[in-house]
Amino acid sequence: MAPQKPGTIAESRCLVVGAASGIGRATAAQLRASGAAVVGADLPSGTWPTEPGTSSLAMDVTDPASVAAAVSAAALEMGGLDAVVNCAGILGPVAPAAATSIEDFERIMKINLTGAFIVSQAVLPTMAEAGYGRLLHISSTAGKEGVVNMAAYSASKAGILGLVKSLAKEFALTGVTVNALAPGNVVTPLFAEVPAEQQAAQAAKIPMGRFGTPAEAAALIEFIISPAASYTTGSVFDLSGGRATY
Repeated sequence: MAPQKPGTIAESRCLVVGAASGIGRATAAQLRASGAAVVGADLPSGTWPTEPGTSSLAMDVTDPASVAAAVSAAALEMGGLDAVVNCAGILGPVAPAAATSIEDFERIMKINLTGAFIVSQAVLPTMAEAGYGRLLHISSTAGKEGVVNMAAYSASKAGILGLVKSLAKEFALTGVTVNALAPGNVVTPLFAEVPAEQQAAQAAKIPMGRFGTPAEAAALIEFIISPAASYTTGSVFDLSGGRATY
């Protein structure tokens, strides 16, 4: 018997990676509120929310064995896996490129970009076999236009755009979509690491005149990974208050 495909988000079984804080935490809460089955995953050191019904797994996106184990555990718990949202990522030092060590550059790339590839490898074949799936990675406006003093972060997030577009084409005939969300400045613990002076400079670039919220990101993510978003793949969804328009 063919696997049952979800008809609505409420029928979807979702894994949110990086669910302990920020956009990941808001997304997990949004999906639960909409009736979806949700399992969150994050580093063992993550501080997890205590909302009723919260289910969490330890996952290190730089470790293929850790990712595979968490994905298997999530699928076992929910009876399958329809959608994966990967919010895992770090900002790294905000510093001139010349002052950024190779070690810091490689660490940022390993978590943000290689981690996204490892998650993709762990979930896409099974989704393709089932004939249905939704995978979303978090990129950034920094990956589209570059941010001064954030060369490594910008490069890692630009890499996610290329990764998503390639994977989307590879899996286009399988019933699986692969997309990216490119937030601008969203008020999360990660953004709090940006120096106040640079935050002010970035705020000046936003036509709406304000920063975004995790809840606004979660609402858009819910649509992208829903069964309704069936003809969109390889896309980069902007969430920047008008700052990025391409």
